[in-house]
This record gives sequence, structure tokens and C-alpha cells, in this order.
Amino acid sequence: MKKLYIIFVGALLSVIMVGKCYSQEKLSVTNNRKLAFAWIEAINKHDTSAIAFFYDDLIQLESPNWEGTKHGKAELDETNRRYFSSTPDLRYELSNIVATDSAVVIEYRSYGTLLNPEQNTPAYMRGKKYSLQNCTRMDIRNGKIIKQASYFDQVAFLRQMGFFDR
Repeated sequence: MKKLYIIFVGALLSVIMVGKCYSQEKLSVTNNRKLAFAWIEAINKHDTSAIAFFYDDLIQLESPNWEGTKHGKAELDETNRRYFSSTPDLRYELSNIVATDSAVVIEYRSYGTLLNPEQNTPAYMRGKKYSLQNCTRMDIRNGKIIKQASYFDQVAFLRQMGFFDR
């Protein structure tokens, strides 16, 4: 009888632990989805302080826009300020989101007008509108983005800027 009781208690504890782990994982997925929606909202407000809130201090950023990896919130802030300066009407529209307990992958359209191109940008690109499909993966730990990789079609961007018409 004692063995049966021990087996029953052990099984019950296992069910409770699995349920608790599942519940915590489900909560993490929900929180990560919320983070992605709030991130898009902060981007669309061009609020660099609100954007920085979502990131770990040691964030690693990757994009085809630059070589190598950018590190830390200072480089994150500089990058966002450059985007918002060059395209003052920059907007993101979320089209798909996949969340796990440790990552979010979002697909979205970015669009705007290149009004203030950066130095060494050809003059013919000034004032051109663009619309791009993007994909960003965010690795998340303790509610903060620790690594982010963003991708878009650079050829589509150059085509919209008139690069191939030259």
C-alpha cells in the first residue's frame, strides 16, 4: 500500500511540474508576442527611449545594412536615430508573428520616404518612397531582447531608389 501511495504521489508531482512548466512556457510565449507588438508601436512613434527599453544592455544587432555586429544600446540608439532621420515618415506594419518561449520572429512591411539620405548617398535617391518586406528574429531572455537579426531585400530597395535606372 505504501509503494502504491509513493507511486501515486510521484505521478501527481510529475503532472503538477509538467503543468507548471507548460504554464510558464505559455506565459513566456504570450509575453514575447506582447513585446513584439509593443516594439512595433514604439518604432512607429520613433521613440528611441521606448525602443531601448525592450533590449538587454549587451544587445547584439545584425543586418545587411552594415558589416559585422553592432553591440550595446548606444549603437542601437544611433542606428534608430539614423533611420528616423533619413526617413522621417518611417512606419512598420506587422503581417506575421511566430513566438516561442525564447524568441520571436516577425514579418512586416516597412515604408517611408528617403528625405534626408546619409552622407555618400546618391542625390537621385532623395525624396524616393520605398516599401519593403522585412523579417526580424529576436532572441529573448528575461523579457529583454539579447540578439536581433533583421533581413530585407536590398535589391528591391535599390530598385525603388532608381539605382538600376542609372
